[in-house]
Amino acid sequence: MAFIRYFTAVPRIVLNDPSCSSTDKLVMGVINSLSNNKEYCYASNDYFSKELNVGTKTISNSLSKLKKLGFIYIEYVKKDRHIYMNPKIVMEENSKVSEKNLPVMVEENYQQKRKDYKKKNNNINNTNFKNCEPTISYDSDGVMLWNGKRCESKECTPEEMKEMEELLSEFN
Repeated sequence: MAFIRYFTAVPRIVLNDPSCSSTDKLVMGVINSLSNNKEYCYASNDYFSKELNVGTKTISNSLSKLKKLGFIYIEYVKKDRHIYMNPKIVMEENSKVSEKNLPVMVEENYQQKRKDYKKKNNNINNTNFKNCEPTISYDSDGVMLWNGKRCESKECTPEEMKEMEELLSEFN
């Protein structure tokens, strides 16, 4: 399934935003595409510039606009820039746009799946997007808490290990 990396998907909420230029929308699509593996995009302005055939100043302006509109947030870890899509807007608002186009029967099923997904992944709703930074704290035994959930490592299941080996075989 290596072909997944070779196309870009722009979230509908960004695509339908009249204040976003075509370049802004393409930048968001590239961020979305490059965020699949690490949940953030680490591409430089030079990378975006070469991929989209525009100047680095244009990229800088697009990133600033997407950040101002709340579609993304940016963190700096040492010298590295991490660009995150704001799941509160991109997932929740994007689904509202999609809901308008669904027939009633399908919408009821969709709403139930959406509720189940939110319940399963409630950490999306616990993130503080006012400052666009996740809440990190520590439990009484010193284990890091990410948005109130313990960050503990677990051993891979045999299925996960097989999937990882398949993904890594592409690079051998």
